[in-house]
Amino acid sequence: MKKLAFLIIALLFLLGNIYIGRKLLLILEHFYFFNHPFILWGVISLFSITSIATLLLFDMNVGGVVGKMGSYWLSFWFVSLVIFGLTELILKVTRKITTIQSNNELVVWITAAVLIVILVCYGSWHAQQIKTMNYQVTIDRPGNDRQKKLKAVLISDVHLGYVNDVKKLEKIVTKINQMNPAIIFISGDLFDGNFKALQDTEGMKKQFRRLSSTYGTYMCWGNHDAGETFDQMKELVESSNITLLEDEMTVVGEEILVVGRKDSRPIGSQAGDRKSIQEQFEKVGNQLPKIILDHQPSNIDEYKHSNELILSGHTHQGQIFPFSLVTKAYFTVDYGYYRKDKNSPQVIVSSGVGTWGPPMRIGTQSEIVQIDITIK
Repeated sequence: MKKLAFLIIALLFLLGNIYIGRKLLLILEHFYFFNHPFILWGVISLFSITSIATLLLFDMNVGGVVGKMGSYWLSFWFVSLVIFGLTELILKVTRKITTIQSNNELVVWITAAVLIVILVCYGSWHAQQIKTMNYQVTIDRPGNDRQKKLKAVLISDVHLGYVNDVKKLEKIVTKINQMNPAIIFISGDLFDGNFKALQDTEGMKKQFRRLSSTYGTYMCWGNHDAGETFDQMKELVESSNITLLEDEMTVVGEEILVVGRKDSRPIGSQAGDRKSIQEQFEKVGNQLPKIILDHQPSNIDEYKHSNELILSGHTHQGQIFPFSLVTKAYFTVDYGYYRKDKNSPQVIVSSGVGTWGPPMRIGTQSEIVQIDITIK
């Protein structure tokens, strides 16, 4: 079944590349210097193969160069399908309404091609720009007669792999350390599903060990932190001075209960099913405020109390507009701060610091989240 799905995906991807090639050929054949269509098809074939290898050989290392080529071609493929498809639709409607000259049609197609290049370049650049988002959160602790402030930093959806490599991780770690956090949280999808896509695992361990905070770094799994290379993912995390919480909890600073959940719908094995956390909550009582790392915000209904702060990711806020409209419609909260009422948990969902699929962002941002927490 899985092989059949991969064959269907590969076929659809190849058909999309043929469509893009035909539209590019439609433009280029009007220029006198273009006399060798086979060069265009050769280039498209090369990039198509790198994309298929990058996407479907998820338990192999195809190499950093091939992986990056395949990933960025996926961006070009996606944007080209959308822009060329819309252009063709607009021209068909225009032909029914009025007469349009072939020269004018050529100008429209050239404009579409230029727009594709601009969007791919901008989206790829923008995805690498890391913004900082700030929230102020107050958590009540019953019976507490003193106030405590805590600066927390949250990252999610790093998606370490071919594009989000050790250089990107170094940039992330440097920015976090400059914020001087008391505690650091990673709310899942640290990996992109294929551990073997990491080109420098020792370098990544070194970067994680650079993370500096008062109480350390705590992490939960995301849906991409799973699969055939899960054990290697876990070994890297545990050897990087990161406290991994798998449906577990720990008291931090005698003031806060930090809880980490396994993902509710992992893509592949995650060494056991997700367990209920409510029994553990009942054992420790409801006095300590709880910071809960749960990757998918679709799980927020599992939590009931006002002194719980849920930190999630997963949605990427759609990553590329208009998919942000889809995530906004699907999730109760797909991005930012949410609280149903004063008796309900507080929720913060990050758009993530990395990317999945096409390594680009349009209409969303890669971000590190600073949360100034007041406990009173």
